[in-house]
Amino acid sequence: MRPGRHVLVSEWIVIATFLVMTIATFGQVVFRYVFTISLPWADELARFCLVWMVFAGMVVALVRGQHVTVDLLLDRYRGRVKRVAHTLIDLAIAALFIAMLYGGVLLMRLTVGQTTSGMGLPKYVVYAAVPFGAVTMLIELTLRIWRRHAHAGTE
Repeated sequence: MRPGRHVLVSEWIVIATFLVMTIATFGQVVFRYVFTISLPWADELARFCLVWMVFAGMVVALVRGQHVTVDLLLDRYRGRVKRVAHTLIDLAIAALFIAMLYGGVLLMRLTVGQTTSGMGLPKYVVYAAVPFGAVTMLIELTLRIWRRHAHAGTE
């Protein structure tokens, strides 16, 4: 099954932010130790890229099954019981991301008008990673629950 657009967008954000973070960090090292000049914005840019990479990468890791799971009990169940257990777990995770979405939007609203010290970037742009990650996770969790129950009769 092909990943949805939300996953593809997240993958590209992860790739782009990783490249920018690597180049900014490498450039900072070269400028500091070769030219003895510090780039005041490079550390901040790398940090912001890391934040976006983490929140965009959550859904990529979920789709690929790369999050840490403890499925000691789930492996013992089959059929409907296992499907219901997975759904309850996904609903609990979704509740966490609904809270994260709410908190992220509040954080963005609180920082409107504030800028970062090194780059002068609006802070809400950096904090937008939180609601972005929450929304993409909620989309994927909803799709997982729907797929799980739409294909329940084909087991």
